Amino acid sequence: MAQSTRTTGNSAGSSASLSDDPIESLTTWFQVNSKPILYAVGGVAVAAAAILVYRNSTASTREKASVALYEAQAPYAQGKLDDAQKQLARVADRFGSTASGQQASILLAQVLYEQAKYDEGIKALEKALGSASAESKGSVESMIAAGYEFKKDMGKAAEHYAKAAAASSFKGDKYNFQASQARSLMAAGKADDARKIWEELAKLDGEPIQQEATVRLGELAAK
Repeated sequence: MAQSTRTTGNSAGSSASLSDDPIESLTTWFQVNSKPILYAVGGVAVAAAAILVYRNSTASTREKASVALYEAQAPYAQGKLDDAQKQLARVADRFGSTASGQQASILLAQVLYEQAKYDEGIKALEKALGSASAESKGSVESMIAAGYEFKKDMGKAAEHYAKAAAASSFKGDKYNFQASQARSLMAAGKADDARKIWEELAKLDGEPIQQEATVRLGELAAK
């Protein structure tokens, strides 16, 4: 009976010794979990490789877009509007998700506006909005507004200047777009709506737009 007790005690001591040995415990755990570890390491390696390929691809695309935009501006600078229109349209279609592609869309609209193709210019800009970054949406919306100004549709111009202001992340741009919205509203005969915007802009102490807002409020009061 005593012998049995010692055997049990030795067995327990052996078990305790195994579990208390950090090296042996780690080795045993690794043997049991080796496949999950390898899978995890492999997954990390694949993910890292995918990120690297994506970054390289993105950088390459941006570089190509920049070169294409530079080349497309040459005929525009030379006054060759037809050639400029074709090249800028290609850049906008191919690289629409890049900053250069979005700039190409804005320049394309400008080229079309100069040819009195206002509807085409607006259409090109509306297409660009789908892939426009947050930073460029304000500029795209303001160019759409300019197209409606050319068409003498001041109500629609005001709508898009409002969208440009809402999309702008820089307060200076935001205030300028709001001022353009108010001017368009005045031209559209919507004096009350314009007055509300000018009143808010007139409260902006130290901002360049404040002076014009004060003058415009005086004009509206005189009417």
